[in-house]
Amino acid sequence: MKSKKWLISLGLAVVLVVAFALPACDGEKASGWYTPEDERISFDITTMPGDWADMALLIALDLQDLGMDVERRVIDSTTYYSKLYYPNTNGWDACISGEDTSPDPWSDWIWMMMCDPYDWGLEWNPSWFNNATLNDLLYENYLAANDTVKEAVLHEMQSILAEELPVVFLTRDDIITVRRTDTWDNWFNEVGRYVTWINEYSIREVTNLTADDQLRIATLTIVDNLLMDQEELQATNLGCLYLMLVYENLAGYPKIDAASLAINPDAAEGFVPKLATNCTWGTEGANQTLTIDLRPGVKWHDGEDFTADDVVYSFKEIITGWGINRPVDWVAVEANDWEILPEHILVEKISELQVKFTYIEDYHQNERFFPVAHMWYAIVPEHIFSLESDPEGVTGDYIGTGPYKLKEFRAGQYVLLERNEDYWGPKPAARQVLFTLYADRGPLFLALEAGHEDVTGLGAPWQKIDAYNATANLEVEIIKGLTTNYMAFNLHPDEGYLPFQDLALRKAIATAINKQDIIDMVMGGYSEIADSWTYQESLYHNPDLPQYAYNLAKARQMLLDAGYTYVAP
Repeated sequence: MKSKKWLISLGLAVVLVVAFALPACDGEKASGWYTPEDERISFDITTMPGDWADMALLIALDLQDLGMDVERRVIDSTTYYSKLYYPNTNGWDACISGEDTSPDPWSDWIWMMMCDPYDWGLEWNPSWFNNATLNDLLYENYLAANDTVKEAVLHEMQSILAEELPVVFLTRDDIITVRRTDTWDNWFNEVGRYVTWINEYSIREVTNLTADDQLRIATLTIVDNLLMDQEELQATNLGCLYLMLVYENLAGYPKIDAASLAINPDAAEGFVPKLATNCTWGTEGANQTLTIDLRPGVKWHDGEDFTADDVVYSFKEIITGWGINRPVDWVAVEANDWEILPEHILVEKISELQVKFTYIEDYHQNERFFPVAHMWYAIVPEHIFSLESDPEGVTGDYIGTGPYKLKEFRAGQYVLLERNEDYWGPKPAARQVLFTLYADRGPLFLALEAGHEDVTGLGAPWQKIDAYNATANLEVEIIKGLTTNYMAFNLHPDEGYLPFQDLALRKAIATAINKQDIIDMVMGGYSEIADSWTYQESLYHNPDLPQYAYNLAKARQMLLDAGYTYVAP
């Protein structure tokens, strides 16, 4: 059986169905499985080129071993991403995808994916799953007063997904980083429990080993524009880096490695002051307040002073109020049919360098954590954006407060940043940072090997590890990644694949998937089995989740016990 699957390494998309002894139905029917309603099981697994396509092929072969009519469908990445979260419009039955769920406590956002797609999910729910209990728990998770409460809530949320199976969690892959060692030093591949895919530290802190002061970073994704459209920019690594290097946040994620975490497990849950220097929690009657002191002496790239007006304007007019950890007057929002308007955003200017956020009763925050909204969303210049009739469409002349300015941008080609010589903090050694777009991983890594690039913005193929280790001026490091790969069932009530509404079928399919084969054959062993959005090393991981271990015989019996019938070829 396993030798059949090694055909993937030869690039052969074979379709093999293995017959097995099961009771057959009477009558002239096509072979395969039939639902209790006598509907034949036949569906596609849709994905995009790359590792996910290989995963989809292995899963299709597993399910063909089970006797199901299942095919892999690979579509281009642009089409795939434009329709991933809209299963009612893209016509897929099941899909393979992955999410970088982030470490605690910043991973809370991921649960909105699995909540009411007409409300919390905001149509960002690939399986179109809707569970009322999970929806309620989402609030409880955001508003948990302490870690004990939060742990219990997240354990229950994980159990619901594991029992209801809107998605089958597959693997969490390692990141195989490779960089040149003859051009720049002090590159820091972030490890531990924080956002690894937005590594601004190395860009800020690398030191040059040659006279060339341009840091060259190869990437596979680039934005179509650099306007302050938060959602579009934050969909790519480069977009996030742009917002943190040209613009800036109030605070940032800490730089913590595995050794630091071993000494202090809570270290990664702190924050690094940026435009904010200090924060103080307090109360005003039944409300909770967060007063933030802003950094003095900060200039926008056009020379104007950064002040509290910029923070207030950014939160009220640019940064959406969506999210329970934002300072929103939810009573007023509900009275206004849940439309969040600028006047509902509870932030006010106290002085030129101080702002206060207010969280109303029943929406207080866990004071152990700095609110993620302040660490994720960039502050924009009020004196420029307020003059525009359409703030989300304004360029603002790309003016931020960060260590770099935008020098040149060619959509679909590259982004060139130049050092801000008037930056308020330590100036980076790299005078310029050039992000260059490549069509696929092949030419990207050839450019790195040839010395045309210094580092990549993605993991290297595991097949090249030995060659890279044997190559002068190349260094390989393997760290735990953030991506959790999964297969989502389309459960849309009108447009989904109807048989998937049966939990028994979903559980049988999960039991027929050989995750270890995916790890061995697709990822070369550089991966681990995943069972939740929450990483296994997390404080909040539920250790008692059902694992749906690979067992074809059990999967067949599960279908028979649920009233399914099989017609042999």
